[in-house]
Amino acid sequence: MDFRRLRYFARIVEAGSISRASTALNVAQPALSKAVQALERDFETPLLQRSTHGVAATEGGQRLYEHCQILFNQLERAKLDVRKSVERPSGHVTVGMPHSIGKILTVPLLEATTRLYPQVQIEISQDQSHLLSDHIRSGRLDFAVMAASRPMTGLTASALVYEELFLVDKRDQHGDTNDSAIAFVEAATRRYVLPAVGNGLRASVEGHFRTRGLQLNVAHEVDAIAVILDCVAAGLGAAILPGGCIQGEQAGRAFTVRPFAEGGCRRTIAICHSPSKTLSPAAVTTMRLIANLARERVTRGLWLGASLS
Repeated sequence: MDFRRLRYFARIVEAGSISRASTALNVAQPALSKAVQALERDFETPLLQRSTHGVAATEGGQRLYEHCQILFNQLERAKLDVRKSVERPSGHVTVGMPHSIGKILTVPLLEATTRLYPQVQIEISQDQSHLLSDHIRSGRLDFAVMAASRPMTGLTASALVYEELFLVDKRDQHGDTNDSAIAFVEAATRRYVLPAVGNGLRASVEGHFRTRGLQLNVAHEVDAIAVILDCVAAGLGAAILPGGCIQGEQAGRAFTVRPFAEGGCRRTIAICHSPSKTLSPAAVTTMRLIANLARERVTRGLWLGASLS
């Protein structure tokens, strides 16, 4: 059923004349006549009575006109509901983040959502990036904020920030200072505590060294970022971590935090979702809120080593 034809028909009934309806709608009379004829074929009954004074609805036409009013009212109500859902979103939103990013964004996101969109319930799922990608594809997550360090088949990624990776070591372990950049060749001589193979951070770190023909000596594999820092503090090896993981840690522990020379070592943080899934207004609003929060934390210097994409 063509909704436009129903609007034409209703306007003709209200105007009592095809010519007056034509003027009001700014639609040619033949087009209105054809619309009525099509409706009469669909309903298999005459809908208008024509006379020298104009047109009037038949009994069937009057019934159709009454149903049209119900349909039009329902459509207007639907428009209002949609606008309201966008202006004041509500509902459940599942957001994935690896721990390294969640440490920076989780609390600000929940605080901002509580203040601005109290009808939105946020569920944060923390996991490794490759698992978060699978969860998006399966529909378990609406979207995720994660490192886009490798091709993500079937997902759309919108770059959020660039995040520097730093060499973190026990203070005085190698006579380092906090701010001296380290060359990749020198960094390759260290023993490391890194996440296991398959972890997105591990892949990103190894990729930077591999492009320079260097390998990492990984002494211990630990996926929990907080435990990696404990291992570093215990002198079990150095670590290569994004700024978000060590924000504020060096002040309370005996760590040295060194950037990399030769252009640095960084990864791209992106908001990723499935293009085949229609996101709810609440999910879209949450994505925009995260983008704003990330931008704010970078510009205020609250995200160590991060720069805007």
